[in-house]
Amino acid sequence: MEKIKPNYFPALDGLRLLASINIVMLHLGSSSALNYMADFKWVMPIINAPAFAAGIFYVLAGFLFASKFSDPTRRIPVVPFMFARIAKLYRLHFFMTLLMFVVLVFKFSGYTHLPALNEIGDCAAAGLAKMTHPWRSLFLHLSLTWSIVPDLGMKLNEPSWSLTSFFVCYAVTPWFSRWLFRQSNRTLWVLFGTLFIPGILWAVFFGLSDNLWFDSYDAKYRFFHIFAPVRIFEYLFGMVLFRLFKEGHFDFLKRRFMSGAAQFLMLAAIYGSLFLMRPELNPGFNYFFHHSLPIMLYGLFLVSLLTGEGFMARFFCIGIVRKIGRASFYPYLIHLPIITIAWGICNLNRPKNTILLLLFIYTVSTLYSEFKVWRRKKQKAKLQAASSVAPPTK
Repeated sequence: MEKIKPNYFPALDGLRLLASINIVMLHLGSSSALNYMADFKWVMPIINAPAFAAGIFYVLAGFLFASKFSDPTRRIPVVPFMFARIAKLYRLHFFMTLLMFVVLVFKFSGYTHLPALNEIGDCAAAGLAKMTHPWRSLFLHLSLTWSIVPDLGMKLNEPSWSLTSFFVCYAVTPWFSRWLFRQSNRTLWVLFGTLFIPGILWAVFFGLSDNLWFDSYDAKYRFFHIFAPVRIFEYLFGMVLFRLFKEGHFDFLKRRFMSGAAQFLMLAAIYGSLFLMRPELNPGFNYFFHHSLPIMLYGLFLVSLLTGEGFMARFFCIGIVRKIGRASFYPYLIHLPIITIAWGICNLNRPKNTILLLLFIYTVSTLYSEFKVWRRKKQKAKLQAASSVAPPTK
């Protein structure tokens, strides 16, 4: 029987998988790989929005880190904590960014075949000449600063913008986790409500401002979407949510059928909010429906899963779903380069190829995750063995 760790919520692994698939499907759609689904008018808004946007990762991360650091007396060094968290993902980010850079150089070069050894120089020169600030873009991505100044370079592995905002979130985690556990229930509920205000104000600013200093609406939207300081409030909301959960404010979900009913209502609200967006509306309203409002819905959906009861929680608790879900941030970092490469090999705009690509992405990610777990256990066993045979000190 699998040993369950304290403050471990199995269904949340499945939620990670659902959120991850939403992002991968979004970028498949934006690459024209899902054009065969264009006739399904009710499906495309769900994919193109998507329903579970990046905000769910911040709410979920805040909740999980609050549960991990639930001892108010525990002192966590800020700088080592920040760099230790980022280091776990940076190696993969570094490799995938370099891979995407090479792929884009080849794509822009105009070559229709893999260059021979004596053609590599010409291929690279032709590709680099057509790219926008290629070396600056590479530096910005590798230094995790592209999301701060996206206009200074072209996007390479775009989803990696989230690492910057997570870096900011990790910086406040040690302090906020200790402070949060000294607060009263009343303060927690005040925080529960007020942490939405920055997101709402951000939507208002987005809607009332013109294109500002950006060349286009898309450039402005990208900046507002990936702006790190706004994401921190979603993360803090997740931390507050855990404290409210531990104080028993969501115990009513343990009653018979309550979790399942809450899951159904929250899913209906999350997917239904996508159909409130209209092209004729002020962009601020659409931004609110897609980014600000769902944060509350994500949080309530999350707590509805914690009991392990209800139709979605039971599905998320299936072993294979949890195993793949635990590796779900890796697809987030690797899928764009793989999609770009796959388009050069086959026509992705076919149902069979969509399925095969998803299977490949999630299989590779799960194997990579399991390898890291195996290596960590092996290193731990080696250290334990070394300490057991070490001679006693005098």
